[in-house]
Amino acid sequence: MDNPNTNEQSMDAQYKNNQKMEGEDMNNQTLKGEWNQLKGTVKQKWAELTDDDLTHIEGDRDKLVGRVQERYGHSREDAERDVDNWRRENQY
Repeated sequence: MDNPNTNEQSMDAQYKNNQKMEGEDMNNQTLKGEWNQLKGTVKQKWAELTDDDLTHIEGDRDKLVGRVQERYGHSREDAERDVDNWRRENQY
């Protein structure tokens, strides 16, 4: 027989996961919507990114992480941390 607490826990976990995903989607949409304005600050932070890189990224967090990782030779985790810190500093 199923434990009712197990079902409640899994529903709570699903809700929290959905909330996290919705927040990330919202943040990604904000970044995409303001990308043209943000390109300058991105270029200041990561001068090795080219104009073609910025065009390709189109405000997508994962693409930005990938390009930072590629251009600077960072691990994925370091690039994600760097991008997320930049987003917090700039409130995006």
